[in-house]
Amino acid sequence: MSICSATFMSKMGVALGCLVALGACDGPNEKAGRDADRAAAAAAGQNQTDEGPNERLGEARDRVERADAKATDAAADALERQGDAMRTKADLEAERLDEQARHLREAKSQPAQ
Repeated sequence: MSICSATFMSKMGVALGCLVALGACDGPNEKAGRDADRAAAAAAGQNQTDEGPNERLGEARDRVERADAKATDAAADALERQGDAMRTKADLEAERLDEQARHLREAKSQPAQ
């Protein structure tokens, strides 16, 4: 396995771990919404036992933020792949030019007949 492959795999592992962790817990907006719902219920003299409107709104905001982060990561990955492809193409072109230079030197060093 090359260094690039190992780096890619480690990044994928971290990203997967983050996605699992995010999916398993409440996001910051959802928590803030829950707190706001509880505060509003307490101010109204009620007991908040289920999801309130601010908590649901916060949960939606957390989903949007996760989707935005996922889209940003996908765009960054695409740019990295494009850079890798350009590097590969440049390496192949450099090899071709090196080969041409070697042939030119070999032709020049052979005695004329």
